[in-house]
Amino acid sequence: MSQSTDPPDAIAAGYAFTGPALELGALLWDGTCTPSRQIRIPLSMLNRHGLVAGATGTGKTKTLQLIAEQLSANGVPVFLADVKGDVSGISAPGVPGGKTAERAAEVAQEWEPTACPAEFYSLGGIGPGIPVRASVTAFGPVLLSKVLQLNQTQEQS
Repeated sequence: MSQSTDPPDAIAAGYAFTGPALELGALLWDGTCTPSRQIRIPLSMLNRHGLVAGATGTGKTKTLQLIAEQLSANGVPVFLADVKGDVSGISAPGVPGGKTAERAAEVAQEWEPTACPAEFYSLGGIGPGIPVRASVTAFGPVLLSKVLQLNQTQEQS
């Protein structure tokens, strides 16, 4: 049997696993979504290091949210440090809409609004959530500016 020289086929073949896996979606090749070629990562591979990188607006946060939701659905506890609150929405089921249905159809996946179990922590006891105590030096500049509610000018200095 000869190996395919079609790059999308070769890429998809590298993600063709059987058994429990994270379903990351359809392969995007040359600007075209190819729903017949799904990208999957076996759950057994998730004890290794990973990197989600890209420019602003390319979907890094959504990718991490997708991974966290699927790990939770498979019984794997997940801890997310979410300073900006970008992924806190996983604690509530999504709202169905036209864009959601359109995207699910485009990548050949079913979408069902579900919530993941979540507990929120509160730095220094500010806001609702489980209070977390830390020293000022352990906070770092970003967390410290959030706790002190600094404006952008104060935060930058």
